[in-house]
Amino acid sequence: MRYHKAAVISEPEARYIIKHQCDSLNACVVIEHFGQWFDIRRMTEKEVEAFVDDLGWQRSAEVAAGLITPH
Repeated sequence: MRYHKAAVISEPEARYIIKHQCDSLNACVVIEHFGQWFDIRRMTEKEVEAFVDDLGWQRSAEVAAGLITPH
């Protein structure tokens, strides 16, 4: 996966960020992907799109390699 500005955070941290309406360079402040939370406030819309695409490709590769089983 390419380098992205997204920071891995915990769910309580994500809820705090959401509740306190922090400044963001895009429409969202955090995203959750299969139980993993990311702080995306420092990313532009284009960077968020690339990051989400990469998360999807990574997940597909893990399924294809047999590392995870989709439900």
